[in-house]
Amino acid sequence: MADRTVIAVLADCHIHPAAGIDWPAGALASLAGVDRIITLGDMGEASGLTALTAIAPVAGVLGEDDEPSDAIQTLTLTLEEGGLIIGCVFDPVIANLAESKAPFVPDVDDAEAEEDLFDGPLDVLLCASTHRAEITDVAGRLTVDPGSLTLPEGKDRGARGTFARLIIEDGAARAEIVEV
Repeated sequence: MADRTVIAVLADCHIHPAAGIDWPAGALASLAGVDRIITLGDMGEASGLTALTAIAPVAGVLGEDDEPSDAIQTLTLTLEEGGLIIGCVFDPVIANLAESKAPFVPDVDDAEAEEDLFDGPLDVLLCASTHRAEITDVAGRLTVDPGSLTLPEGKDRGARGTFARLIIEDGAARAEIVEV
């Protein structure tokens, strides 16, 4: 059987139970069975991360709305999974990886920024700060923005919450957006 890793990618959840923002019904159950969870910032209070650690190991990066935690302490994160290099950042525009983030348009110097931030080229870039799910291929690099499980763009018009499922198998990566 092939080696396969399934990673849930979340961002922009802004979990603040006292303010009425918490995990929607079915959200945590939809993450069952993943091997790892990566958060891309703006997760809110630490209680949100605590709920995730009960499902799978959690790693990630800081955004603008994150309580300090042992799992999330940096602005960038580089991971290796299945022979692929995965870079994680909250805002790709601030990181000089993109000219636009919704839709994702790479910066003309994104290769230089990848070298500076991640010590080399990436196979997968995970980024956020839009509340809008998007998967793009940029010159052979998979770029994934998971959107938001709690506050998706268009929620006032009935949009459902989203996260991304990143599947690494046989040295290749693919992603899908999951609506909850």
